[in-house]
Amino acid sequence: MISPTSFGTLLDFLFRLFVAWQVVWGLVAFVAVWRDKQLAQSREGRLPEATLHRFERLGGWAGSWAAQRLFRHKTRKVAYQRVFRRVCLWWAAAWATLLALVVWI
Repeated sequence: MISPTSFGTLLDFLFRLFVAWQVVWGLVAFVAVWRDKQLAQSREGRLPEATLHRFERLGGWAGSWAAQRLFRHKTRKVAYQRVFRRVCLWWAAAWATLLALVVWI
């Protein structure tokens, strides 16, 4: 049986792991959007949108959002934003669930 103290420690560890995961993938997504913008400006081969969305789904949604706003890249492409916003909603639900668990327990 898990004691409340050890369960709280486990929950704290999982929360920190979740945050670290988001930070790492956020940086990866940020760099990917930045690189895709550079490639677009130089008219070279681009990163596939599926790759950018994969990074967002893995947790890089915040980094991708920041890069899109900072570099003005992919902000007006409706099909891209539709998928991106769904990913953001999914991650917002994940954050809300995790925070509810942390506060509740």
